[in-house]
Amino acid sequence: MCASLRLIVALSLLLIGAPQVYAQRRVPAEGMWGLGGSVGAAVPTDPSLDNGLNLAGNVERYVTPRVSIRGQLGGSWSDIVGRHFNGTVNPVFLDGNIVYNWEGGILHPYVTGGAGMYFFRSSIVGARGMTDTKPGLDVGGGLELFYNRRTAMTAELLYHAVGKVDTSLATFNDGQFWTFGVGVKRYF
Repeated sequence: MCASLRLIVALSLLLIGAPQVYAQRRVPAEGMWGLGGSVGAAVPTDPSLDNGLNLAGNVERYVTPRVSIRGQLGGSWSDIVGRHFNGTVNPVFLDGNIVYNWEGGILHPYVTGGAGMYFFRSSIVGARGMTDTKPGLDVGGGLELFYNRRTAMTAELLYHAVGKVDTSLATFNDGQFWTFGVGVKRYF
């Protein structure tokens, strides 16, 4: 099958399937739940911390079709670089957010913001481990791409504003970091 014929068949299947999505009941709707997870990158703003892996899970309750209350549990891993010691700093965060989304057919862009607690665990070679708990804020946005009525692929960028982080050997003056994740969300 030639490439142009495959492209025509694929576009035809997309166009045939699209009206079915629009004809069904609105998702999300008031009272619905959303459950999702994502994997991505964490980018600390402190120059002594390296970029690392980020994992997050979300649960949302829709109070209107456009507004939801979201709880997010996430964590990341950042290596310590450029200091006289080696180790990692691992923030685990539990945030509560308000999310506002715009319906755009199969695309739903959204903005979010909230507050939470950040639990920083440090593991430093040759020193005792330590934890430091801080309040913080987060703000960001993302996009949901629906591939069926109740399931969407997600992409999200968040900025986490947290103060100084103490470890057993040093204080990191900047506990702020960015997270970017891609994942899946299911509506119930």
